[in-house]
Amino acid sequence: MYQISFAVDSRAEFGIVERYLKLLDNDRDVKLTILATGSFVEEEFGCQVDLAKKHGFDISFELHLPSGYSSNAEVINRMAACLSSFGEYFETTRPDLLIVLGDRYEMLAVSVAAAMQRIPILHLHGGEATYGNYDEFIRHSITKLSTFHFASCEEYRDRIIQLGEHPDRVFCLGALGAENCVLLSERASMEQLPLTPSKDFCIVLFHPETLSNIDVIEQTETLLSACDMHSDLEFIFLGSNADTQANEIRNTVKDYVASHDNASYLENLPVDSFLHLLKHAECLIGNSSSGIIEAPSLGVPTVNIGNRQKGRVRAESVIDVACDSTQISGAINWAQAHKGEKSTNPYYREDAARSYYKKTKELLEVISEKGIMPKEFYDLGYQA
Repeated sequence: MYQISFAVDSRAEFGIVERYLKLLDNDRDVKLTILATGSFVEEEFGCQVDLAKKHGFDISFELHLPSGYSSNAEVINRMAACLSSFGEYFETTRPDLLIVLGDRYEMLAVSVAAAMQRIPILHLHGGEATYGNYDEFIRHSITKLSTFHFASCEEYRDRIIQLGEHPDRVFCLGALGAENCVLLSERASMEQLPLTPSKDFCIVLFHPETLSNIDVIEQTETLLSACDMHSDLEFIFLGSNADTQANEIRNTVKDYVASHDNASYLENLPVDSFLHLLKHAECLIGNSSSGIIEAPSLGVPTVNIGNRQKGRVRAESVIDVACDSTQISGAINWAQAHKGEKSTNPYYREDAARSYYKKTKELLEVISEKGIMPKEFYDLGYQA
């Protein structure tokens, strides 16, 4: 039996991959375990690990990190604790394959620990670019620690190969999040909604730009000023990621919601409930990857603010604006006028979850036959 572990450190990641994980979990030849840490296990973010347990997944390791992420020093402290604990865990527990998604700082620590213990790593969503955030260099670092790669677009597959990864280990299979939108269950999603908007509404999901010199409170207040220009709309704000200075955004937004009848705040939503809300929204406002990857599959425009998502491939339904209240307001008007227009989502691949599952099984067979294979740097030919 193959032993697979999936490491998860944020509330969004698990919902994105759950269909894929279920296919693995239901396979008689696979023993799947979940390694949970970061905001996924923290009360502040709704303790989403409880939902994974409720859905029948085996949580074999649960790590609570030191509290606090108001400064980079506090984030680094969380990374250090994560590295130490997972290093000890992998000393005695060695899965045949560790699966990690994306670019969170906790996942960098987990990946370093696994690589040092010579555990093969399958990295999802590598090769992407986000120039406004430290996720950018974290993501590419995880690529170099990983053995295999599932990219969401051909452009990203090419970039992973540019980083020296052999093409035979890099596969373009689309984004699971884009497929989740197509397979959305309306009834189940509505049953989990904690609110019902009373009029046309927008979802606002705004995270820190951790590589920006612009004050995060100033950025947030600029966004809120744009919302003030649209009193005819309702604004549903969702909680920020556990990034540096995220609490500054959270507190500023909560103060705004307390003084505005047309605004509400939700810290967490099940993924299907979030997608249901998004499907019926006028637009998604902010700087979340959901606006780039998921929203186009739902026919919902995205007002993408600033540089956090700069560098990602995007659909025509995504309009990029600076963090300027006038530009944001104008983009909201544009989004309302273009809602429902068809836009090709570059991240969508039909039957993506099953493709992920089948390719994972193939990789397990390769590992079983050849053992842990040392990586060599794949050099591209070039002319000086």
